[in-house]
Amino acid sequence: MSKSEPAPQGAADEPRPEGRVVTTPLPPAKRGKKALLVGAAAAAIAGLLTRNAPEQGDLQERRQPQANGRGTRDLSLTPESYDATARTVEAVLSAGTAVRRFYFTEELEISDAAIDLGRVGAGICPLLDTHNQGRLGDVLGRITNVRIEGGQLIGTLEFADTDAGRAIEARVASGELRAISIGYRVTKWQITATDENDHETWRAVAWELLEASLVPVPADPNAVVRSASGTPQHGTTQEEDDMRRNLPGGAAAAAPSAAAPAAPAAPAPVGDQGGAARAEPPSGSVRITARQIRERCARSTDLGSDFALDLIGRNEENPLSEAEFERAISDRLLGQREQPRIDVRVGAAGTDSEDYRRAVEVAVTLRADPSARFDPADVERARELRGLTLMEMSRDYLQRTGISTAGMGRLDIAGAALGLRYGAHTTSDFANALSSATGKRVRQAYLAAPQTFGPLVMTGTLPDFKPTNIIGLGDAPQLLLVQENAEFTYGAMADTGMSYRLQTYGRIIAITRQAIINDDKRLFARVPDKFGYKARDLESDLVWGLVLSNPTMGDGFALFSAQHGNLGTAADINVDSVTAGRTAMGQQKSVEGGFIIVRPAYLVVGPLMETKAEQFLTAVAATQTANVNPFVGSLQLIVEPRITDKSWYLFADKAAIDTIELSHLEGQEDVFIETQPGFDVDGVKTKARLDVGAAIVDYRGMYKNPGL
Repeated sequence: MSKSEPAPQGAADEPRPEGRVVTTPLPPAKRGKKALLVGAAAAAIAGLLTRNAPEQGDLQERRQPQANGRGTRDLSLTPESYDATARTVEAVLSAGTAVRRFYFTEELEISDAAIDLGRVGAGICPLLDTHNQGRLGDVLGRITNVRIEGGQLIGTLEFADTDAGRAIEARVASGELRAISIGYRVTKWQITATDENDHETWRAVAWELLEASLVPVPADPNAVVRSASGTPQHGTTQEEDDMRRNLPGGAAAAAPSAAAPAAPAAPAPVGDQGGAARAEPPSGSVRITARQIRERCARSTDLGSDFALDLIGRNEENPLSEAEFERAISDRLLGQREQPRIDVRVGAAGTDSEDYRRAVEVAVTLRADPSARFDPADVERARELRGLTLMEMSRDYLQRTGISTAGMGRLDIAGAALGLRYGAHTTSDFANALSSATGKRVRQAYLAAPQTFGPLVMTGTLPDFKPTNIIGLGDAPQLLLVQENAEFTYGAMADTGMSYRLQTYGRIIAITRQAIINDDKRLFARVPDKFGYKARDLESDLVWGLVLSNPTMGDGFALFSAQHGNLGTAADINVDSVTAGRTAMGQQKSVEGGFIIVRPAYLVVGPLMETKAEQFLTAVAATQTANVNPFVGSLQLIVEPRITDKSWYLFADKAAIDTIELSHLEGQEDVFIETQPGFDVDGVKTKARLDVGAAIVDYRGMYKNPGL
């Protein structure tokens, strides 16, 4: 081996002797006779010739995907080398195979002198999840006992005693994961061959092993990580091989051929391993690389590694255009959606989306209110999500849908989980689940909120928002005697001259990215409860607002007035005053002047008169008949906080006579919940809407005393 030296500037056009050694991060680019570069480009390449290898930790140290022909490094191995006690498995880390790079062919020298295993000896050579170095959770273990056998670099993977380590260990032991990739940094290169087309082969004669990673899909056979200018990124490289599972007696797998592959002639059809010609992409199209296929398939669980490998093989035989690639992806996704699927992490009680939404809904509700009641099956389905924060649920959702969160910030993860990624204006399953939890909480609170007018008010529905006429008691004509052989006579229906219509009331709750990051439990507990209570209070405001405002009726008189015979002289609650009220109600007549039976069933007071009303309705043993209270047991007390003075009321039972009517929109008899992506807020908006209207039907079932 010759002495190490920097590559001289301006020597790119001269033949470089074999055996020459340089210390650039990558071998220098050589200009062929048929492709001379212009001055600026030549200067840039000349700069590459003089760069020193980056120091450890330098920003230039970047991971570069190692390429190789598909099938040259695939090993058919069994998990027999897996040691359950030691929790280890052996793997072929590198075979040193010659591979084609951007402007040269690369070889890795597999020798004790060439490989720096200092990190392994120090116990700091990690086993990572797909080369992710940003999180401690991506460390799956470490690499130990690295040695050279039969021209191959062999190592032992020791799994970490963590949840992630144990989960990956089980998949490796079962044979589900087989692909391994190494990250390394080259510090010295040696030229070993130059063919008739001036294509050079360089061997990495000094390189450092940095880490090894388990990956879902083997690396791109052709693609190289390039910078914006189109030149390869220098520094760390990745080489991927299948795991070494069954090496009986420690024997290594057969070493690959040491001969460097010949560079392909430029525009000619490329031959595959079987010698068949491979068509080039259609003119004007962009060649799809295996790296693009691998990354695209890794983003969706509907695609998977098997489909990626098949597509890479098809692309090698007949290069795919972008349109053909997208069509293949679409066909695969459509085919997968037509098949029944089972999400083993959620269950198979229904579709994946339905089960997952239900699990998230139950989990966030129970986190906010552990006393909430759900079906045991739903609670079990949500068990694995209950201990997660909203941020962790967001990350979990993205991983389930095949979206990698590597490199994403907290706001990005929250936004993507809510369906805000790439400017989308649709809601995700995760957002729908959160909105469903909020909406159901609002509805439950609405139904549970107390109301005092229940026994007094008739409820109904209206089909639309048009004004509705009120037909009151006595408007139906009296039945008349029909003599033998006589005809029936017609009667006329006359309304009260009053009408009412539905009105729409509502507010919006926003589930924002900030709320998810802050893990705001109130968003699914107190806030929805208050919305539900407010919707219920709105109905009470409408009903009691009519009673307390004493509106003018269709006949031109106030609801409580002397003309209607339902307004008493101011008095305290006692037998005489209540008797006067009962008498007034009993003397009411229909519109035609007929007698009706109206008896008071409820005594309604405000907080100021509550104690006196309770005393009046409490049974006391009387020694004289004059002291007997005949209303004990015949009147029920209702205390309404909206009555702020000392007035008190008598109401008939709603089954005996219509007094007040409360109507909702047909089909939406309670609060309606609607969700949509936010435009004015960075999140998802849940709208609570109530379509409701109230009206006085008849004054004859009510009596008021101003009180003292």
